[in-house]
Amino acid sequence: MDKKPEKLVPEVRFKGFTDDWEQHKLENVFTKYQKRINPTQQNLELWSLTIDQGLVAKTKRYDRSFLVRKNDIFNLVPKGYFVYNPMNITLGTIDVNKYHSIAVSGYYIVLKSNDQFNVAFLASLLHTSSMINKYKRFSTGSLLEKQRLQFPNFAKVKIISPRLSEQTKIGLLMNQVNNLIDLQQRKLEQLNLLQKYVKEKTLPSQKKLPKLRFLNTPYNTYKFSELFKKSTKKNDGQILQNHVISVASMRWGKLPKSSSEAYMKTYFIFNKGDIAYEGNRSKRYSFGRFVANDLGNGIVSHVFSVFNSKINFNLEFLKNYINSEQVMRDPLRMSTSRTTMMTNLVLKDIAKQTLMIPSKNEQDLLGSLYKITQSMIELNEKQQQELIYLKKYLLQKLFI
Repeated sequence: MDKKPEKLVPEVRFKGFTDDWEQHKLENVFTKYQKRINPTQQNLELWSLTIDQGLVAKTKRYDRSFLVRKNDIFNLVPKGYFVYNPMNITLGTIDVNKYHSIAVSGYYIVLKSNDQFNVAFLASLLHTSSMINKYKRFSTGSLLEKQRLQFPNFAKVKIISPRLSEQTKIGLLMNQVNNLIDLQQRKLEQLNLLQKYVKEKTLPSQKKLPKLRFLNTPYNTYKFSELFKKSTKKNDGQILQNHVISVASMRWGKLPKSSSEAYMKTYFIFNKGDIAYEGNRSKRYSFGRFVANDLGNGIVSHVFSVFNSKINFNLEFLKNYINSEQVMRDPLRMSTSRTTMMTNLVLKDIAKQTLMIPSKNEQDLLGSLYKITQSMIELNEKQQQELIYLKKYLLQKLFI
């Protein structure tokens, strides 16, 4: 007896829907829309299509107004219309305009969906992994990095979708999840601004006391070299691989299993309370930064400079203060090179820096404040990640 073919249905469905889903070519789902405009004359914002955020106003992402030439071509995108970038749609650069009429690059493709398809349903469907794979198959170009998916080939791509009533339910759910992710992102942005404000107001700046204080105890001034001593103590081979500390992320790490005992002996001892200078190796911190070790006793690569603390700091206070503008401002201003020689000059200049240190009691209070704000950020980052995982699960289970 022949095996009955499987139904064209997803793994998870709303109650009451049992019909098979149907195939449609995108040429029957979308109509290409093209209306050339002058954004200045029509008083429209210029928007860009990004991989991570979809459609964003250019002024929010970066100001490139100086690159816009008089004869540049722009497309109008009415509210509810889709837009994609032929050059990198395989990375997910397709989105629906949920706001108001906007202007985008004339290179982008603008699409109007058929009334028989729910916009929110399509917006999610077009980002599923199966659709991304289809974009790749239908893209043309001799070199992978130069492949494009122009509308004639985009129109040949097939989707599988249910009746409009089921699309609407799926679209509503995905909209709710997307809105939760957006709200969580805004909350994170506000928490990061709060953290920045707290540090600006509670850390000394340019040899001035902070504007917000817990206690009226005096600040003492020290030279960097009075507080920290550069360490030359290498690993004697007793500390094992699971004691390696990653300065970039301040997490415990491991060396490759092939690492020899002799190689491990080149690592510096990096104990709790020590600080390390991350030189010119980080794109985020172009000329280096300090990090304080609050993890525990371990070892760190010999490419970093390690300093032992001469006094007992509150480590949360130290973590936030040691990399602040007060400490790093003048050496960074003088630094124009990414060479090892310049790294040494930066450290030499930092050794002359005057640091303003509050009493241990005030350090403890400040440390608690910094820890609370950081914990709030980390908690909300975790909640946002859980929402992203939920969205990924729904894209896998609710769509074919």
